Amino acid sequence: MAPPVLLDQLLRERTAALLQSATDYRRYAHHLSSRLHHLRKTLKVRRRIPAKAGKSTSTGPADAATSKYKPYVPTATELSTDKRFAGILLLAAERAWAHAMETKATMENNAAGAPERKQHILSRLAKARKHGAVLESILLNADSGTNSFTDYEILQVVTYNALLAATGDLESRNYEKAVASYALAYTGLSGLVLALATPGASDDDNDMADLYRDLISSTVEPALKFSAIQIDSSSRSIAVLALAHKHLPTSPVDKLVLSIAKDDTKAKELLSGKSDAAEALSTMPTIQWRSHTAQLRDATVAAAILAARAADETLFSEILFPSGPATKKLSLRDQALRFDPALLAWQDAVDAVHDAITDVTNSSIEGPQKRVQELYVVSTYANYSLISRRIARDNVLVSQLRSALSKKQKKASTSRVAVNKSVASKVRAITGIYDTILQSISQIIELPGVAADETLSNALSSLQKYYTSLRLAMVASGFPQASVDASTYWKKAVDEVNSVDEIALNLDHIEDDNNTEILFNVDVPGTRKFLTAVAAASQSHFEQAKISEEAKFEAEQNKGSQPFVIDTLTSAAMWVDKRTGKTKFVDLERLVDLEKVASLTPVPAKPVFFDTAFNFIGYEDGIEKEATGAAAASAGEPAHGRGKPATSAPAQLEEKKTGWFWSR
Repeated sequence: MAPPVLLDQLLRERTAALLQSATDYRRYAHHLSSRLHHLRKTLKVRRRIPAKAGKSTSTGPADAATSKYKPYVPTATELSTDKRFAGILLLAAERAWAHAMETKATMENNAAGAPERKQHILSRLAKARKHGAVLESILLNADSGTNSFTDYEILQVVTYNALLAATGDLESRNYEKAVASYALAYTGLSGLVLALATPGASDDDNDMADLYRDLISSTVEPALKFSAIQIDSSSRSIAVLALAHKHLPTSPVDKLVLSIAKDDTKAKELLSGKSDAAEALSTMPTIQWRSHTAQLRDATVAAAILAARAADETLFSEILFPSGPATKKLSLRDQALRFDPALLAWQDAVDAVHDAITDVTNSSIEGPQKRVQELYVVSTYANYSLISRRIARDNVLVSQLRSALSKKQKKASTSRVAVNKSVASKVRAITGIYDTILQSISQIIELPGVAADETLSNALSSLQKYYTSLRLAMVASGFPQASVDASTYWKKAVDEVNSVDEIALNLDHIEDDNNTEILFNVDVPGTRKFLTAVAAASQSHFEQAKISEEAKFEAEQNKGSQPFVIDTLTSAAMWVDKRTGKTKFVDLERLVDLEKVASLTPVPAKPVFFDTAFNFIGYEDGIEKEATGAAAASAGEPAHGRGKPATSAPAQLEEKKTGWFWSR
C-alpha cells in the first residue's frame, strides 16, 4: 500500500516542481489534479455525492440544504481503514493553494484587474484552508482506539493547515491572526525537525529535516517577524522563538511535539520559548570596539556574536595562542582547516547585523538613528573580527606553500624543466594569497569608523606596506636571481619594508586585544634584514652577469676586426693591438674569408677519361681480317668497306697514331 499524502510528500513535490512563475504553478496544479483523479479512482470515490444519500456531516464544506450535491468528505472510519483517504483532502487543498499562487504570480507581472484577482486569491486560499481544517478536525476528534494515524502524521496535518491559514491571513493583512498561525506553524515544523534530526537518522529523514528547516528559514521566520512587527514595533529585537512562544495559540501542538521529539530537553526549550538568543542578549548586553560602545537590542545578533566568540575560544586555544604541545603536532593544512568554524560563525554574525540594519532602516518607527549607529558599530566589530581571522588563515596557507616551495627549489639544480614549472605555480599561488591579504586590509580601512581612528589607520597603512613588500619579494623569487627583473623587484621590496612605521605596528601602541594581536603580530625587523640580504645578493649576481655580458658583447664587437689566419700565416699567433694596447691572440674561428672563396672561379682543364688505355689494344694478324672479310662478302662489299683497299693491321695502327695524344 502506498504511503499517505501528507506534508512531507507535498514539500518534496513543491521542491521538485521549482515553483517560480505562473506557468510553474499552473503546471503544478495540473499535476495535482491528475494525482487527485487517480487517487479517487483507486479508492473508488466519486467527486460529488447526492446530498440526501450522502452521510450528513457538520464539517463538510457544502450545505445539503442549499445544494443538491455536496463534495465527498472521508469519514473517520474510512481514514482509520485506509490512510490514503487523507490525500483526497490534502491534494485538493494543495491544488487550491497552487491556483492562488498562480494568480498572485500573474498579478505581479500584470496589475490589470487587481481587485478581482486579489479576491480570487483570497477565495482559493480560503478553500484550501477549509479542506485542511476538515481533515484536522477529523483526526483530532477521532477516538484513540480507531485512529490509525501516528502523532507525527497528525502534527504534519496540523502544521500544514496552520501554513495555509497563515498564508491567507497575511494576504488579507490580518496580522494578528497571521502571527498566531505562523507561530503555530513554526512550533510544528520545529517539532518535526526534532523528531527527524537524530544522530542515527537515515538519509531520507535528514533530507526531510533539511526541507523543514528551509521552509522555516525562508518562509515562516520572515513572515512571523514581519507580522509581529506590524502589531508591535518592539518585536523587532525579540528572537523568533520568543515571538513564536508569545503568540502561540492554544492547540494540541504542545502535546504532539513532546510525544514525537527524541530530545525532551530541546522540545521543552522550544515550547518554553527560552532560546540561546534571549540568553545571549542578557549575557552580552553591549559590544565594546576600541573607544565605541554599542548596546545590543537584537537577540539574533547577540546570539550570532556569542556563537562566534565560542568558536574563537577553540581557535585561540589550538592555533593562535596554543597552550599545550598537542598543537605543534598539527600540520599546516590541519591548522588552516581549524579556522573554518570561526570564519563561518563570524560570517553568520555579519549577516545577522546586516539584516538588522536593513530592518531598522526600512522600518517606520521613530528615532531609528541611534539604533542604526549602534548597529554600525556592531557591524564594524563583526567585520573586523572576521577579516582578522581570514588574514590569519591566509598567513597559515602562505606558510604551507612556502614549505612546499623550498622543497621544490632544492630540486631545481637537478631537474630544470619540470621543477621550474612547479616552482612558478607555487609562486603564483603565494602571490595570489598576498593579493587577498591586501584586499582584506583595504576592506578593514573602508569599514565605518576606521578612517576616523588615526592610530588604527596608521597601523593598517603600515601593515599594508609590510605585506606589499612580502608580495614583491615573492614576485622577485619567480625570476632568475641574476636577472634585471629580480634585482628590480627585490629593490622595491626593500624600499617598501623600509617605509613601514614600526611604532605604528607596536602592539602596545594599539589597543591590546585578541583582534589586534592576530592582525598586527608581524616581524618587521626580521623581514627587513632578510629582504636586504637577499636584495644585495641578487644585485651582486646581477652585476656579475652584467660584466660577463659586457665582456661577451665586446668580444663580439671586436671579432670582425681581427685578420684571417690564412692571411697571417707568416705572423706571430699573438700580437698587441695598436688601438687599444691589449694583447690579442689568433681567432681560430676566422680561418679564411669565405666571401672571397665564394668569388673564386675554377681553372679550365681538359678532362681525362678512363678508356684512354683502349687506344693501345691490338689484334693478332689474320683474325680481324678474316672477320671483316666474311662480313663484307656476305654484304656484297669490299672487306674493309666503303670501297677502300684493305690494309694490314700494323699499317692501320700507324695510320691512327696521328694528332695530339693520338687524336684523343
